[in-house]
Amino acid sequence: MPSFNRYPLTTLEAASIPPSNLGSEQGHYDYIVVGGGTAGCVLASRLSEDPGVKVLLLERGGARLGWATRVPLISTNFLGDENAAYSWPSAPVANLSGNPSLTMVTGKGLGGGSGINSMAYTRGYPQDYDLWSDSGRKGWSYKEIEGYFKKSEKFAGTPERNSKHHGTNGAAVTSLDIEGDEHQSYVKGVSFQAATGGDEKIYHARAIREVILCAGAIANPQILLLSGVGARHKVKQPLKTELAGVGESLQDHMSTGIMFNVPKAESLHIVQQSPLRAILEIFRYIAFGEGLFLSPVTQLSILVDSAQIDDSGHVIPTKATDPPRLPDIEIQPIHWNITEPPVPHKEGVLSLIVVLMRPASRGTVSIASEDPLERPACDLGYFTDPADYAVMRKGLKLAKRIGEKMREYGAKMTDLYMPDSESDADLDAFVQKFTRTNYHYASTCRMGPESDFHPGVVGDDLRVHRIPNLRIADCSIIPIMISTHPQAPAVMIAEKCADMIKAAHK
Repeated sequence: MPSFNRYPLTTLEAASIPPSNLGSEQGHYDYIVVGGGTAGCVLASRLSEDPGVKVLLLERGGARLGWATRVPLISTNFLGDENAAYSWPSAPVANLSGNPSLTMVTGKGLGGGSGINSMAYTRGYPQDYDLWSDSGRKGWSYKEIEGYFKKSEKFAGTPERNSKHHGTNGAAVTSLDIEGDEHQSYVKGVSFQAATGGDEKIYHARAIREVILCAGAIANPQILLLSGVGARHKVKQPLKTELAGVGESLQDHMSTGIMFNVPKAESLHIVQQSPLRAILEIFRYIAFGEGLFLSPVTQLSILVDSAQIDDSGHVIPTKATDPPRLPDIEIQPIHWNITEPPVPHKEGVLSLIVVLMRPASRGTVSIASEDPLERPACDLGYFTDPADYAVMRKGLKLAKRIGEKMREYGAKMTDLYMPDSESDADLDAFVQKFTRTNYHYASTCRMGPESDFHPGVVGDDLRVHRIPNLRIADCSIIPIMISTHPQAPAVMIAEKCADMIKAAHK
């Protein structure tokens, strides 16, 4: 059973090559995993199952072990917690009203997004992965990867809270140490520094076998670009390996939504506005394991294919003979005000979030500066493909029909935040006024050949093209966006990568 006794955190000095003794084994590892988020933790755990293998896991954040991190409702409220998540503004979104910058969020600390993800863990549909296989990605059909979903589902355990195993600082990777030319390169190891505290000393570690990037769809391209890997005009010079796809094809499950006024006691705002109720709910959670704090913000998802929604927003019944289709809309009922900044309200709020699950639009990730501690420049690219508007219109109509049906069954709801009408123009204007990120960033280091229309960065074995001892293993490699939340797919990708690495070094 994994614990921090088995995988101790260590200081940057102890993890790196000692300047005074370059011949020492210290700082040399069989594998270096960059990023201790969802995928990175799984991969490092699997690789270290062999007692003869030495693995270094570099994570920029810390180990979050406080009581609140294990309370479902509290752990979901991450925007005000600097230890739980990174948040920063995107580039202005050109196709939204007023060209606003949206708040982007990625997980921070060991476990990454898994600690703030509302406990959502869904595989998606077999057709999601069969599309990968049909597009030429060998070994990635659902039949071939289903076992990797199952493999991690038995994991359980609570980290032991022993302070001697906890470091005082996270490690921010500044670059990969790459040798060679643009035809064939080799990663010697990584350079890193303290993530906080003003310590600008650069440390180094060497990889005997491989380096694996698991820092996520935002940080992976940043690290590659800072290391000279990417498009010639985007990388920090000198150029080491030219790969046009690095940081391109950013996709996200963008969302909009409608809101209703509901009685305060029927929304999560009761905890926010009534200290007495909050104390009562905390007591119920601690004493009996029940109440509002037991559940995350998101408890239900409604998934539907927009082709099965008619022009009035009603679902067209399917026939047994109809071919299976992937959903491209998700409706999430949430008892909270989802607007940013919040639309004023006096009572409680019920939001019906409309999520675009298979976006056609794509954005980019670029380095904002050569400072590795600065967050990268992210152009979310929402609605750069107008086809996404048509799907969002149907999603909004369906959400309104769901609200109407709830009122028919006696729910006390009045309109709070709605489109002016259901005309295409008013629905599009509503979407342009209020669209937000759903924090499901993917595809910035796509799996696929470099010759793809959207150029690939890694092959089917997750090796970066022309850098054979560098792999990427997380949601940044997703070749075709999936109709599900990315938590379980990230675990699956890491599990499969671990097996491929072990097979390559038998």
